Order: sequence, then structure tokens, then C-alpha cells
Amino acid sequence: MNQSRFLAVAFAALTAGACTVPGVGSAFSPTAASATERYRATEARIFDLINAERKERGLPPLVHNEQLNRMASIQAQNMAYFQRMAHVLPEAKLPTLTDRAYYVAYPFGQLAENIALGYPDAETVVDGWMNSKGHRANILHSEVEETGIAIAKSAAGGVYYCQVFGRRATSL
Repeated sequence: MNQSRFLAVAFAALTAGACTVPGVGSAFSPTAASATERYRATEARIFDLINAERKERGLPPLVHNEQLNRMASIQAQNMAYFQRMAHVLPEAKLPTLTDRAYYVAYPFGQLAENIALGYPDAETVVDGWMNSKGHRANILHSEVEETGIAIAKSAAGGVYYCQVFGRRATSL
């Protein structure tokens, strides 16, 4: 990928990315299941809801991609560790979306990222994203084909969400 194309893709990913926080008082309700099991179930539900939104608008479903999942996990864990919701975390080892893509060896042609903090469940986080212009654009972007989703909880109890969208450079 030439440098100007790389910069254009990186800029588009960062400007298309968005973040959202629900109203005060949102938190996961306690259940007998472990946090890890709850988060995996919530991630799977987010995946299904995102694909339902795409299907409703005549778009093909996104395919789960383990590399994008690792990118989402890195960012969700970083946000939880630093207790800060942001697309770029300069203090992290992999501060940017493109840093994370290179780290997991994802040969991107398109990248975008949605993040959120504190939503109680998959339905509310997806609803929040769909009601945000930038998030909605990422979810309904016709040129992304794959996704990865992760949730992490901070020591202070904040629940951080990250969804990464991508399309391989070879697919363009």
C-alpha cells in the first residue's frame, strides 16, 4: 500500500470511528455466569444485532474475523486499563487502529472502529451506535466485510466495548 493510500485509509478510519457513552447508572447486572461468559455472550449478540441492521438495509452480513477480534480485544483492554475511552491511547503499546492492524498482521484496505463505555447490554450499545452518525456509518459501510468485537471491564468497574470493522486490501 503506498503511503498516500495508507494515510487516506488511516484518516478515514479515525474520522469515521466514533465513541459513545450512555446515561449515568448503566452497568451490567450481576448474574451467576462469570464475567467472561457474559461478555462472550454479549459480543455474540452484538455481532447478530449488527448483522440484522445490515440485512434490514440490504447489506451483506459481516463475517467474524479473529484478527479483528484480537484488535478489538487489545483496544477494549487498553481502554479498561487506562480507564479512558478513546480511539487513540498514546500511552498504550499499540496506540492506534493501524498499529493494532499491523500487530495482528491484518492486511487492511478499510478499517473502522466503534467504541463505547458503560452500556448494560448488547441491545443498548447497538442502539447507541445506530443513533450516532459516525457509528452508524461504520456499521452500514458497504465496503467492510469483516468484524471483531470485544468487551473489557476496568478495575473501577467501567465496561468498555470495541468493535473493529475491516476489509482486506486483497479484497478491493
